[in-house]
Amino acid sequence: MNIKKILIGLIIIIFSTSAFFSLSTNEKIAIIEIEGVIDNPKKYLSSIKEIRDSESFKGAIVRIDSPGGTVGSSQEIYKSLSSLSNKIPTVASIIDIGASGGYMIACGTSYIFANEGSITGSIGVISEYYNFSELIKFLKFDIETIKSGEMKDIGDPTRKLNEKEKKLLNNLVKDIHNQFKSTVSKKRGLSKEEIDLISDGRIFSGNQALSLKLIDEIGGLEAAVKYIEKKIGISDLEIEYFPKKE
Repeated sequence: MNIKKILIGLIIIIFSTSAFFSLSTNEKIAIIEIEGVIDNPKKYLSSIKEIRDSESFKGAIVRIDSPGGTVGSSQEIYKSLSSLSNKIPTVASIIDIGASGGYMIACGTSYIFANEGSITGSIGVISEYYNFSELIKFLKFDIETIKSGEMKDIGDPTRKLNEKEKKLLNNLVKDIHNQFKSTVSKKRGLSKEEIDLISDGRIFSGNQALSLKLIDEIGGLEAAVKYIEKKIGISDLEIEYFPKKE
């Protein structure tokens, strides 16, 4: 009789344990931390791919504290996040600064949070060229340049830009600026008049950005987590940070 009770008890324990593990799916929220000047997208693209390829991640929060960086790197991260947004809910959370390329990256998510005093915007492009010709004359250096084409040494700091070069570079900057404006306009649902008004490179506080429709809500990490949990209908999810630390 005792053996029968023990066997029944063991069966109940095994059933309960297996049921518990079948319900536990290790569901998580990924937090991607983007910090500093953006000049190489490799670690961020790798992190986004890992999140996209895993079934454990039910949402992703991109924590941004960056003034921007190179155009191509920002565009690659933006596109990768846009792709991830098609699979799971994604949210941007601007900490201190999410400007220029940092703001473009935020636009790759489905929803943008910022603090009241966060700095964002700076929808513009800058290209700088230095002219050391007077210093070279003072130091009595003699520099000779051999080039394969008229524009091959454009931006050479040993001489001034000529008018033709200035026009070419100005057209280049305008084209990249229009790409940026088009991205923001499309993702934020802004009219031509609205995007033209805010895309002269100026920066905004979180409060200003909210009134201009550049962000969706005032809030930090806690608000972003709650948004994801409400979106998917699951609470108390595990948090995992990316890029992974060595």
